[in-house]
Amino acid sequence: MSVRQRFIRDVLNPIDHWRAGDQAKVRFLEEFERSQFLPLQDLQALQIERLRALLDHAYSRCPFYKETFDRSKVAPQAFKTLEDLNTFPILEKRDIQNRRDSIVAEGWPREDLIHNYTGGSTGAPLTFFLSHERACSRWAATIRHNRWAGWDLGDRVAYLWGALADVPQSTWRQKLRQAVLEPQIFLNTAHVTEENLAEFHKAMHRFRPKVVLAYARSAALFARFLRERALPAYEPEAIVTTAEVLEPDDQAVIEEVFGCRVFNRYGCREVSIIASECEQHQGLHTMAEGLYLEIVRAGEPARPGEEGEILVTDLLNLAMPLIRYRIGDVGAWEAGSCPCGRQLPRLKKLAGRATDFLVGHDRRLVSGPFLTLAAVGKRPSIGQLQIRQSRIGQVQFRIVRGPRFQDPDDLEFLQQTARAYLGESTDVEWEFVEELTSEASGKFLFCVSQVSPDFLAGAARPPAPRAAPQTS
Repeated sequence: MSVRQRFIRDVLNPIDHWRAGDQAKVRFLEEFERSQFLPLQDLQALQIERLRALLDHAYSRCPFYKETFDRSKVAPQAFKTLEDLNTFPILEKRDIQNRRDSIVAEGWPREDLIHNYTGGSTGAPLTFFLSHERACSRWAATIRHNRWAGWDLGDRVAYLWGALADVPQSTWRQKLRQAVLEPQIFLNTAHVTEENLAEFHKAMHRFRPKVVLAYARSAALFARFLRERALPAYEPEAIVTTAEVLEPDDQAVIEEVFGCRVFNRYGCREVSIIASECEQHQGLHTMAEGLYLEIVRAGEPARPGEEGEILVTDLLNLAMPLIRYRIGDVGAWEAGSCPCGRQLPRLKKLAGRATDFLVGHDRRLVSGPFLTLAAVGKRPSIGQLQIRQSRIGQVQFRIVRGPRFQDPDDLEFLQQTARAYLGESTDVEWEFVEELTSEASGKFLFCVSQVSPDFLAGAARPPAPRAAPQTS
């Protein structure tokens, strides 16, 4: 580590946290750096302790959990071992959509509630809250996992990112802070053209980032663009991919073009970082000190290597507890121990997130995760969505209407949003359905596109059959 980075880590960052009232960030980071090498039994003891406190708190402070625990005839006192959590009810996305305020802890200071929202990888939009302390622990968890990829405080980072809510604001204070503590450049993958991919290629060579953080599909798209154009790629030390499933073909092309290892990461807006690869690349270590993960099949724990639904319990967000939250993803456990020495449980693979780019008439590209946040994340009344595209400049919304669906206002909102990002000439269609089903593999595809960018040779997909739509 350079003298500059050590100064940023040991002096400037603590001062910045103190100024912002975020001293808990330092405390959590110190804890997570120590605890990652704890024996498995000690990690499990910590999880049991935090789960017991969480269940007691949720039952006594959150009307939703008192009601659902009583209905299921379970009580916090019944929780003795990690296996006992399987007897508690599962939290669904629709519960958060319809009962959010009764999940927030009664008496929690309103000024401490940090509002956030997500369109959801399963197309079910929701809003939620976390405490200021939980925001601090999420930051610390991210820094800990970043370090596994050789990425530390003060490093230069390039982002291929589609969620504008994550892009720092351009105030002079923020610009100064970025220049000193977090030097970074962004390629907004919510709106991608060949021209801005070419410009970002030049910016990478000028900026010379140590690490790239990218949506998995965006990194693969960028890599294929450079390869097709025979443009020499800037080679960072590592690329961290997240937000979408990293397919083997995509990983291969990213590593070939950029000449570095890819570190796969799994997370979601509701609980932040869930798991990521270490330097050994043998599965994704979970953020076990702050989250408890279950993988279940037919209601029973899945065996190592066996795919099942992922349930996540946030151990540290007491403001709005998420207990056995069905996140909408499919995964499997990795067996055995990792050579890195960390005993944090590992995910072998993820199979439940796949998003495609949508293509506008002018060949602009819009990522599925971004359109989710831009549209349904801001309009929870819509309900649940799946986006389909069968031709350039067209998009179809398949809609399971929420209980507060507003017709025609919500449809007008979807039309305006799609045209704002895909172009004014976009043909917007919709179809109302009773249910959005998963694939045979268990995957739910939020965005299904049969259209490929022209510059990706050989990337065309065959058209899929279309249901008869209603058109705007």
